[in-house]
Amino acid sequence: MYLQLAQTLRRQRKDAEALAALDSAEAMDATLPGLARHRAETLQNLNRFDEALAIFEKELARTPGDPGLHLDYNALLYQLGRTGEFLKSYDRGPQNRELLLGKAFLLAREQRHGEAQAIYVGLAARDSNDRLAAVGVAQVLTMMGRYAEALAQFESVLAHHGGDAKLFSIAAEPALLNGDPQKAAWLCEQGLAQAPHSGSCLAMLSIASRMLQDGRDDTLNCYDSLVRSFDLDPPQGFSSMEDFNAELNTSLDRLHPRSRELIDQSLRGGTQTPGHLFPAGLPLVTKLKQRIDEAVARYIVELGEDARHPMLSRRGRNFRYAGSWSSRLHDSGFHVNHFHPDGWISSCYYVSVPDAVKDEAAMQGWIKFGEPALELALKQPIRRTIQPVPGRLVLFPSYMWHGTVPFHDKAARTTIAFDVVPVD
Repeated sequence: MYLQLAQTLRRQRKDAEALAALDSAEAMDATLPGLARHRAETLQNLNRFDEALAIFEKELARTPGDPGLHLDYNALLYQLGRTGEFLKSYDRGPQNRELLLGKAFLLAREQRHGEAQAIYVGLAARDSNDRLAAVGVAQVLTMMGRYAEALAQFESVLAHHGGDAKLFSIAAEPALLNGDPQKAAWLCEQGLAQAPHSGSCLAMLSIASRMLQDGRDDTLNCYDSLVRSFDLDPPQGFSSMEDFNAELNTSLDRLHPRSRELIDQSLRGGTQTPGHLFPAGLPLVTKLKQRIDEAVARYIVELGEDARHPMLSRRGRNFRYAGSWSSRLHDSGFHVNHFHPDGWISSCYYVSVPDAVKDEAAMQGWIKFGEPALELALKQPIRRTIQPVPGRLVLFPSYMWHGTVPFHDKAARTTIAFDVVPVD
């Protein structure tokens, strides 16, 4: 009972109360499954990071073969910038496949390509049917700039194991980087034949199209019509968005961790709130969500209909939020170019922005669309930009490449973002 109560309180970001409920749960039964992990996550929300690390270390000593524990522990070490301890837990654990895959994944994220490749190659040598190891070899070859080898490895994996839409889209990356957009387009088309709304395949296909200059990118992304901004009216009880956003920005302060970004996030030089923001029931966020609901509904109604278009064909009256969070960037911070593979409509709402964004020539802190994360010689990498303004909501297809221009300012750039998915 207390454990369920703690989970509910955590979702509402009542973290101190959640911790008290966990104390009660432990007093009743200290052997409850997941109790230690829930405590560690709650302590992180309270910025009590050393206590959370101590729990992870105790649990790892008790169950050294748990890959989830190793991932959570090392993700927290990364978040705290404790590079001396990062990944060492894997060396103290059993050298089984699951832990080695976890370590290789994090090594690759840290651009320690040679070490990651050695692990993947070793696992593939142990078992020639290990699909994850074979894919890992191909992905790291791509990261190392060995594009022809990576593509050959992906083709071998697809021949022996088959592939889903995600794998086809990943295989398209070295094809693009190797200067073969036709091959990349074919791979994406194979993935879309299996999953017509695959965000990753659509994102990679848009880049292949631009390299081929076949016009599909413009049809797919419609940068002028599918990227829209809405300057929202003040929520009920507020005379201006300036007053509302000032209070909202302050209320978000306690939700942002006092650390760096997480290892798997698109932002650099900032923080992101954990969990799903909208269901937390925070009063000011709830007021803002009412205005966001109205804008999203209007955006969907005005989309138009096209049964052949991957975005417009999903249009319907009902929708839900698949995820929501707040991001805060500090001086020199930015979002790397990325897309949201599991969404339909993605977003950015500006709560607070630095004065640097007023420079229309440098476009510091502006959101940009169309530029991929891949280093390609595209004729026009950025297809559209929008200036951040407090109270402005920007909506766009989730499969569209987007990122932000770094800014230099002492003031932070605070946003709320979410992904929308259609409901049948």
